[in-house]
Amino acid sequence: MKFFLSFLLYIIISLNAFAQFYTVGDDPASIKWYKTETENFSIIYPEGLDSLAKTYGYNLEKYRIPVGRSAGYTPGEYINTKMPVVLHAWNAQANGSVAWAPKRMDLFTLPQAYGPEALPWVKTLAIHESRHAAQMQFGLSYVFKPLKYIFGEMLNGAAAGIYPGKWLLEGDAVVAETALSNSGRGRSADFLNYYMAAFDNGDFRNFYRWNYGSYKYFTPDKYALGYMMISGIRYKFDTPHFSDIYLQHAAKQPYDVLVYRSASKRISGQYFLKNFEDALKVHHSIWKEEKEARKPFIKTSEATDAANNKYTVYTGNIILGNSLWAIKNSIDKSSILVMINSLGHERAIASFAGQCSKLEAAHSARKIFWSEIKAGIRWNQKNTSVIKYYDIDSGRKKTLTHGTRYYHPSANSDGTKLAVTEYLVRGGSRIVIIDSSTGKEIDTINAPAGMQAVESVWSKDRIFISAIEDKGFGIYSIHLPDANRNWECHLEPQPVQIKDLRKYRNDIYFTCDRSGVNELYYMKPEDNTLYRMTSTEYGSDNFQFGKDGGELFFSTAGHNGKLPVKTCTSELNPRRVSDSDIHRYKIADKLSEQERILALSDSSVNTTEKKDENTNIKFSEPERYRKFPNLFNIHSWAPVYFNYDNITNFSYDYIYELASLGATALIQNRLGTFTGYLGYSAHKDPYNKSFWRHSGHIKFTYTGLFPVIEASFDINDRAGINSRIYGILNENTANLYMDKIICSRPYLKGKISVYIPLNLSGGGWNRGIVPQLSWNITNDIIDYSIPIYTATIDGNNMQELQFVKDFGKSEKKLMQSVNASVRLYSVRSITSSEIYPDFGGGIEAGISHYCGNTRYLSPMTYVYAYGYLPGITREQGLNLSVTWQHSLKQSFLANSVVNTLPRGLVSSLTLKSHIASYRHSAKISANYAIPVYIGDFHISSIFYGKRAVITPHFDYTFFGKNGNLFSAGVSACVEFGCFLWVATPISIGVTYSYNGGKSFSSLNHAGFGLGRHFVGPIFKIALPQ
Repeated sequence: MKFFLSFLLYIIISLNAFAQFYTVGDDPASIKWYKTETENFSIIYPEGLDSLAKTYGYNLEKYRIPVGRSAGYTPGEYINTKMPVVLHAWNAQANGSVAWAPKRMDLFTLPQAYGPEALPWVKTLAIHESRHAAQMQFGLSYVFKPLKYIFGEMLNGAAAGIYPGKWLLEGDAVVAETALSNSGRGRSADFLNYYMAAFDNGDFRNFYRWNYGSYKYFTPDKYALGYMMISGIRYKFDTPHFSDIYLQHAAKQPYDVLVYRSASKRISGQYFLKNFEDALKVHHSIWKEEKEARKPFIKTSEATDAANNKYTVYTGNIILGNSLWAIKNSIDKSSILVMINSLGHERAIASFAGQCSKLEAAHSARKIFWSEIKAGIRWNQKNTSVIKYYDIDSGRKKTLTHGTRYYHPSANSDGTKLAVTEYLVRGGSRIVIIDSSTGKEIDTINAPAGMQAVESVWSKDRIFISAIEDKGFGIYSIHLPDANRNWECHLEPQPVQIKDLRKYRNDIYFTCDRSGVNELYYMKPEDNTLYRMTSTEYGSDNFQFGKDGGELFFSTAGHNGKLPVKTCTSELNPRRVSDSDIHRYKIADKLSEQERILALSDSSVNTTEKKDENTNIKFSEPERYRKFPNLFNIHSWAPVYFNYDNITNFSYDYIYELASLGATALIQNRLGTFTGYLGYSAHKDPYNKSFWRHSGHIKFTYTGLFPVIEASFDINDRAGINSRIYGILNENTANLYMDKIICSRPYLKGKISVYIPLNLSGGGWNRGIVPQLSWNITNDIIDYSIPIYTATIDGNNMQELQFVKDFGKSEKKLMQSVNASVRLYSVRSITSSEIYPDFGGGIEAGISHYCGNTRYLSPMTYVYAYGYLPGITREQGLNLSVTWQHSLKQSFLANSVVNTLPRGLVSSLTLKSHIASYRHSAKISANYAIPVYIGDFHISSIFYGKRAVITPHFDYTFFGKNGNLFSAGVSACVEFGCFLWVATPISIGVTYSYNGGKSFSSLNHAGFGLGRHFVGPIFKIALPQ
């Protein structure tokens, strides 16, 4: 019954899944916040960053009108207040988001360090996120408009997830950043590179397979899919109004949940899937023509003998000694450092971070340097970028710098110094020279205002730097002996991407996409002439010359990934390239032309492109944005009660703990540090179905201090209970019993938890320590007077009780407990297709103390430990765990703090109480996951099945001196990428267990009624973020 009730709640869960209830993490508690306002935006930012706030305010206002022209809506059009924008300046990763529950724009101001586009980060964010703000207006217009009074802001977030979906929202935002600039991802070779190779290899999957992905075949993200679809349609039918028509249709006819079909028909007269096919053909035909023009291609041979059967990528390549070193990751395995010797034999060296720079070799020191993102120990929004190195002689990874924002290390000729790029909290960038042995700062060179330094490379007494300005990527140099440290321009900035900056002999080498795909180029510093060295089918990167210069190693793009190859340098034919020799992206240029035409026809007099930064865009005086007065922000409500946390975790004993009649109000402040809800529910009493309960609920979480504080309070979900201990006199002893009396008073339950989530992750491992302290209290009462009775026995029944005396004190105690625990974990990072990590484990230990009740309720301790090991094949994995609990003293009342029952018997409450009566019990569990590819099948847009997972399992429970039970069986489920039209990952299946053990028969003889066989459902939902 619990399964079927859960299934009926799926619609409610689907709405919650897309309502955008999430935060981007915590900024340090020490930050003082300020606020300034423009005409349409309220910008909240850390103290001291007034100039940065104005830069973002200016760009947001500048692009507000342009981003809305082809979207059909303007940012803020249907809201009565200014759009809140929160600047997160302490994060070492670039990102941005727009959410609507509550509505706000979160902008991570540090520029993109790895693989940035040829567009300043502030402009990328202003266009991309403003387009999202424009899109979100559809959920506030037409039919949706009155519904905001019933549901608040969450309805808009849910509508955005249900109707356009992520592929359209993100793809359309990429269209905007491409169309409204001379760069953007639509003009980047990396962005759609996989599709080029896929189409040439006959990989024309249908929309559903590209959209929902696969655990077997690599699938680009929804940004690329959405851009390819929307740009292809706009190009073929010369209509800039795809998103406009789509969103307007959804707003006017929300009953049409298959809006993509109807809108597509209006645009082209064709159904959606045919339009999708046409969009793919448009791109493919252009790519085929461009590929022919790039011929001939250089000949290559494989550089590794590794069997890369699934999509695999090698990056960061360097030559050190006679070996090629690289960072390797695949669709089913996370990043590792590998070494490939001169014979092509590959060896795994160490786990590696997922977000890091290219490798940098210090040959004389026999070290490999790189930069990687290091998680903030406590604050999600204060992570860092540190310099690390691998010592070849010792075989160990070490951290050179701590708490820095350093990127892209480059070693000088003798390996004693490193040039790194630093991004400042206040904005701007600089080159920092550090000691390669100690990490200490030696010198700094600031980049000119408005320039983002990216990579650097040494050349004698010069440092060459790739950098981004308004016009795109350029190459500059600094003459270190020069006291003025002027930045000399060698390659003027252009809308192309430059990466993998290296020096070979006397020239500067780099990867660039100016031909439409990534190729190797070099520049002669003495005259700034530019040459292209390679011509490959789908582009290549991470180029490295062999030790003697006779071979060139690189990663070449293809349908199976970016695999390492080599070619003889004698076969290369460098070709000089002029400044004007830049690939034109036909579709991207068409998008820009469409936007220019829309701008010319715009009747708005006050178009923001014509505003002057200093005079027309006005900012209010900065003022303190205080945390406490802005804490309680009720953003959404509903005429029904639901518990979002219980729904997310699918944790409940009664259905009303998930949802019921009533009302709910949701709370979250703009900084994302205070979340919670208020609720009223009406439901039937669990003990008396003819009686209705009217209950109140409140819960909040505050993450703005070093410890996280959670508190909750519930009233009147049921009646309070009085538990009475009594004794029946048997000669000179008394047997103790307990009965429970349901009272008339309402049940009260409260909980306060304080914990510190310490994040120690890095180097490809997720690590952490979480100490926690909690207090639980209810108004359920235990009566300790313990009356003693004599009984008249008739057969097995007591006919009459006669009071003798009270054995205990006449006192009543509330049920309450204090719990303390600490959890430690260290597991390898996993990919989305892995079920378990390759290696790792964790342990949690805790104690529960029952305040005022320890005479009959013993304090309990427990330990839970788990670990992971690789399986027989790459996809399979083994999970082992041990759960143990122990009563610190013998007690009358049985109690349990963890579940030690085998899974086939876990539903037996009487067995659970019986096992708890022993002072200790433990369970050993094993699960072996076997994923099975089932073809990525789908039934239209209703269902999309990705794989089956078969998991043989075994549990062994032991208790007391000799008692034991076991369950052995198997679980089988199908993992869906879409279920009942809702793109929410969901698993549905069945689990079977055979139960037995030494104590099985004796427990059944005692009346426990245990079954040999257990069959139960599996129903899991992973709510999207």
